[in-house]
Amino acid sequence: MKLFACMCNQPKRLWTALAPVRPVLSAGPPVSRWGLGYSQGGDVLLVRTPKSSQKAVDLAGPLAEIPTDCAIGQAVADDRFGGTDNTPPFRFRRWMFALTGTPEVDAVTGRLLEQIPDYLRRNLKGKTPGELIFHVFLAMLHDEGSVDDPNINPQATRRALAATIKLVANEVGHPVKLGNVALSNGRSMIVARIDEEPLRLRKLWVLDDRGARDETFRGVLLVSGGDGDPRDGFEDVPARHAVLVSRDLSVQLAGLEP
Repeated sequence: MKLFACMCNQPKRLWTALAPVRPVLSAGPPVSRWGLGYSQGGDVLLVRTPKSSQKAVDLAGPLAEIPTDCAIGQAVADDRFGGTDNTPPFRFRRWMFALTGTPEVDAVTGRLLEQIPDYLRRNLKGKTPGELIFHVFLAMLHDEGSVDDPNINPQATRRALAATIKLVANEVGHPVKLGNVALSNGRSMIVARIDEEPLRLRKLWVLDDRGARDETFRGVLLVSGGDGDPRDGFEDVPARHAVLVSRDLSVQLAGLEP
């Protein structure tokens, strides 16, 4: 199903920057539930709709009235899990997280929970594999003392995600289909193409009063769940790679080895 993540340096102009690619941010039916997480004033806020829809859902629609420099939106078609608590994105303090896959981890849920400190485990509200894997990732950050570091180096975040992927695969006993993942603490962002599901990257821009690109604006958009070849300035992210977006909006491609 559809997942998008974006960052920019001018919150009030994000909606304008997304306008040329709005159709790409629409999730086709059927949609079982969908949500949007965004950063504002150092907090992560959520707009989540747990009700199913037989019409296309404009995932970016709420951003028309929300100034933000960082957002993650996701729609899912899997109806095994209902309710708001099972609707992505998921959050913990500054962190928000979304995962497109629905890996089969029921047999090892107990062992994965053992890896998560009590204070993080108490934040688990739903029953989805994505939320559980998010908390395993947070446990990896906890081990490095980085959960509450707003200026964590994106490479450190990438290593924690890579360690999470490795741990889950080791517990299950074989690689699991995680799909693609997007996570952010509002100051930096990691979006990873873990399996073969396409992930596409596009730089965002706005125009100035003369109709030329405004060089003061910087932004980046990543979309998972496309419906064909790259278009509208998108480029493919290679499998088993992560896109690292730093606070200054510099973009780096890195492998997913721990």
